[in-house]
Amino acid sequence: MTNLASAQVCDPTNPPINLTATVVPGTGVLLRWDPVPGSAGVQVQALSPGGSNINRRIAGVERDRISVVEALLEPGTYQWRVQAACSATSPFDLTPISAPASFLVGGVSACPASVNDVEGNVYPTVSIGGQCWMAENLQATQYRDGTVIPTGLSDADWSTTSFGAMALYNNDPANVALYGRLYNSFAVADVRAICPAGWHVPSDAEWTVLTDTLGGEAVAGGSMKVPGTLDLGTGPWVNPNIGATNASGFNGLPGGLRGAPGNYQWLQFFGYWWTSTPSTTLTVYYRGLDHDKESATRSVGNDNNGFSVRCLKDG
Repeated sequence: MTNLASAQVCDPTNPPINLTATVVPGTGVLLRWDPVPGSAGVQVQALSPGGSNINRRIAGVERDRISVVEALLEPGTYQWRVQAACSATSPFDLTPISAPASFLVGGVSACPASVNDVEGNVYPTVSIGGQCWMAENLQATQYRDGTVIPTGLSDADWSTTSFGAMALYNNDPANVALYGRLYNSFAVADVRAICPAGWHVPSDAEWTVLTDTLGGEAVAGGSMKVPGTLDLGTGPWVNPNIGATNASGFNGLPGGLRGAPGNYQWLQFFGYWWTSTPSTTLTVYYRGLDHDKESATRSVGNDNNGFSVRCLKDG
C-alpha cells in the first residue's frame, strides 16, 4: 500500500505553522506543529532561559512533535521555532523557519501591583507574556545594599570612568520623575545590584521574549510606546510618534541618553534601555524605541553610554 502522506510533494516555500506546547509538571513538555506534507524531517531550535541555543533534528516523514523530559529543562521561558526539510540529502531543501513560539517551565510568581526600591521609590508593574516588568524607568540613587551610586560626573570623568555611575538628563531634577535616571553599563553589571531584591536587569534573551510576545521587533515598539506628541499636547514624544498604542502597558518613554563623551541627547526623540548581556568587553546589548519607527530596535552600546533601566521580576 502506498503511503499517501509520504507521496505528497513537499513545498519548501512555506514554514511549519501552528506551534503549540503542552507543559506537564513532573513530566516535561510536548511540542507540536502542523506537519509539512512530504517532508523528510525537521529541526527544532530553542533558546533556553539562560540564553543557550538548543537544536534537535528529527528524521522521518512529516514529523510533527517532540517530547522533552523535565530533567532536561531549566525553569523559565523558552523560545522555539521549527524548520522542515523537503529532502533527506544535502542541501535538504529547507523551508523557511517558523514564527517563534514560547513555553514556560516552572511557572512564574505572581506579578505584584508595584515594587519599591531600597530608597522607597514606588514603581507600578505590568505582566507581559508571563514576565513581570517595572512599568516605569528606574530612579534609584543607591545599589541594593544602600551604597550610593556616583553621580554629578563631569563630561571628562563620565567618559573615562570604569565604575558604576548615574546621571540626570541635562542635570535637571525635573526630568527624573517622568524619565528616571541614566546609568552606565558598569552600574548595571555591579554585583551590588541596582534593581530591588527579587528583581534584575533583564538579559538580551529576556528582552527578546518581550518583543516576541508583542509580535517581533519589527512591530513591538508600537505597543511599548506611550502615545501622543508634544505638538498636540498629548504626550512626550516629538511628532511623528509612529504606531504608538502602549497596548502592552510597558509605558515606553523617550528618555534620551548620555553619550560616552558625556553629552546629553535625544530626549523626547528616543528611549534606550540596557540589557545585562555583554557583546564584547567594551559593549553591551541595549534596546531602543524611536519616535519615527514602530519597531523595537536592538543594538550594542559603549560601556560609558548612559541609558535608562527597567527591572524584571525574578522567576
